[in-house]
Amino acid sequence: MKPLHVPTASLMNPAFELWGAGINYVPVALLLVDGQGIIARANPIECQLLGYSIEEMQGKPLWDFVAEEEKQLSQDRFRDLLNGLNMTASYRRRFKTKTNRYLICEMSVEIIRDNSATGPFVLLASVDVTRQVLDACHRGEIARWLEASFRCLSEATMILDTLGRICYLNRAAECLLGWSEAEASGKIAEELIPWSEIRSSDGALSGYEFRQGVAAGWSGSAVVITRGGVAKQLQIRTEPVVDSNGLVLGIASCLRPS
Repeated sequence: MKPLHVPTASLMNPAFELWGAGINYVPVALLLVDGQGIIARANPIECQLLGYSIEEMQGKPLWDFVAEEEKQLSQDRFRDLLNGLNMTASYRRRFKTKTNRYLICEMSVEIIRDNSATGPFVLLASVDVTRQVLDACHRGEIARWLEASFRCLSEATMILDTLGRICYLNRAAECLLGWSEAEASGKIAEELIPWSEIRSSDGALSGYEFRQGVAAGWSGSAVVITRGGVAKQLQIRTEPVVDSNGLVLGIASCLRPS
């Protein structure tokens, strides 16, 4: 296929500058698609991402490489782009690789318009975000599972996120601390229910030592100021909540009156 020639004046457009420099030399997965949705050029990084050769991609409709359930959506969006509609700077699309794997890609779009009979063209940049999306979904599933599980415990249980904010209180914890989950959610635990006189089996702990111990898993006692300024001596046991990759999602704290 002959290279696309663009008028020199059009190089003021950053998209044309990229094309003029040659998409083969840009360190991002790029596709150049004509006004009918046919792939005119695919750079080596795009080919490596999807597992196809340049020859296998060039001359094929863009949606041939999109997940089946998103083909129509892809065609509709492409048509809207050319008509000046739905001009979101970036969006996500699921692609099917040559080995039948699915990738979730963050797509950025630039429309190249010139005065030739062949234009306009669309320049598509792809970034594989599959791992990030799946990790976020996995963390969400774990959080929902934890919420359901800890609500069922008879022992007062509080879940904190990695910033020390309260995520969940089960019914027993609400009764013990005097705060409902709706009121406590999102609040910094140490500010809502201040802790003092913190002790472990090795003796008294400073606030910093306590926070470090809680994050690693800890048991001991503390005086906790509950709603209305009522001080209660509690036995506390904490465990970090981690996902399958060892990423700490939060801290589970079990509270029991001494």
